[in-house]
Amino acid sequence: MTSLTVDHNGLVPPGLCPNCRLRTGFKVRGSDLSTYLWPFARTEHPDVEHQLKYGVRTWLRQVLASCGHCGKTVVLHQLIRFHEDGETGEVLRVSQVWPERLPRELHTSVPNPVRDLFAEGARAEVAEAYRAAGAMYRAAVEELCKDLGAEGSNLASKINDLVKRGVTHEIVEDLHEARLLGNWSLHDGLEFSAEEVADVADLIAEAVHVLYVQPEERRAMRDARKARRDAYAAGNP
Repeated sequence: MTSLTVDHNGLVPPGLCPNCRLRTGFKVRGSDLSTYLWPFARTEHPDVEHQLKYGVRTWLRQVLASCGHCGKTVVLHQLIRFHEDGETGEVLRVSQVWPERLPRELHTSVPNPVRDLFAEGARAEVAEAYRAAGAMYRAAVEELCKDLGAEGSNLASKINDLVKRGVTHEIVEDLHEARLLGNWSLHDGLEFSAEEVADVADLIAEAVHVLYVQPEERRAMRDARKARRDAYAAGNP
């Protein structure tokens, strides 16, 4: 669920559509630039005279785009602080305002303690409290290690111990990414971008899909095959 972005030209790069959940391209249908705060509402580009008279302003670009797959609309807001030349600036923030961002959820086959901690992190992510989200995603990883019986004196050693329990090195590396982001959020107070936090959340979701969801799906298919065989055997004694 990597967050959609807007480039400096107001275009939306390919990403995950929040409507159809597929990775695709986007067509920009409209892009309006106006002042974000008082005192003036303008739709044209801020000029140098305006900057000199009223000071540097934070401006809002609203971007309407349509998904290349489902055709549904996505609305993004891009906050921009323009420099004194009135032409260049820096992007402060990009947020999805439509459709409403909903917190991530893990599959029901994932143990409840892991799901609950992950869900709390997801709510913090949607609220754009990214340090809190990083901390809770780290807590979800620690609970996952506990559920898998990992041993060690700290979270790093517990994650490494998962290799002995059949977890792939790739998943172990992904879980370390979540651990580091959580550590830096908790202990160093570092701020991370929406994309960085989303990437870590995606890594956790992919890890639990392999560790919990796929085995549950295989078990359900085995049960379904057995049920079909039993039904056939009962009808053909």
